[in-house]
Amino acid sequence: MGVAPKVEANDRETAELLQQVTALKTQYCQALDAKQWDRWGSLFTEDAVLQVGPDPESSVRGRSAIRKLLTAQLHRARTRHEVREPELFVESSDRVRVIWKMTDLVETPLYRLEGAGLYEDHYLCADQGWQISAVRLHRTKVDLQPKSAIMRVILWAHATGVLKRLSPSTDRTLGQALHVGLREGEQP
Repeated sequence: MGVAPKVEANDRETAELLQQVTALKTQYCQALDAKQWDRWGSLFTEDAVLQVGPDPESSVRGRSAIRKLLTAQLHRARTRHEVREPELFVESSDRVRVIWKMTDLVETPLYRLEGAGLYEDHYLCADQGWQISAVRLHRTKVDLQPKSAIMRVILWAHATGVLKRLSPSTDRTLGQALHVGLREGEQP
């Protein structure tokens, strides 16, 4: 996991804020890749929101629901999440939005996924310090390589519409995960 902040701050306070948020995102990536689920979950506010893909209806709401989802999806996966070049937008004294360039690698017995894009994060400063209140993943690239016959069948069923008829929720989840919604260089 690597974080390389691009500081273009006008003042010391903004630079310190960027440093704090960068440290938090570093912990996010490190704990996620190490499968340290308690540590990773503690980085979120109780009512945090996670959105992967374009459909807000597919968002996961609440720290425990986010933790449960990612634990189920990634507990056996080998992962690497890297973020860089944060762009900080101060919304108020206790709320900031940061856009991070990102790359990820997820490898399971079924598939290998290499992706790139942007994290659009919202942070809230509370009594316990800065926490993540929302994460939205905007992908610019998804390279999914099936490693098993079952994954090739699932991808075929998704591409042909068969999966949508058999399991609409599975088809929707897969579609959201594979959605490339931004062109290279485009911002959310």
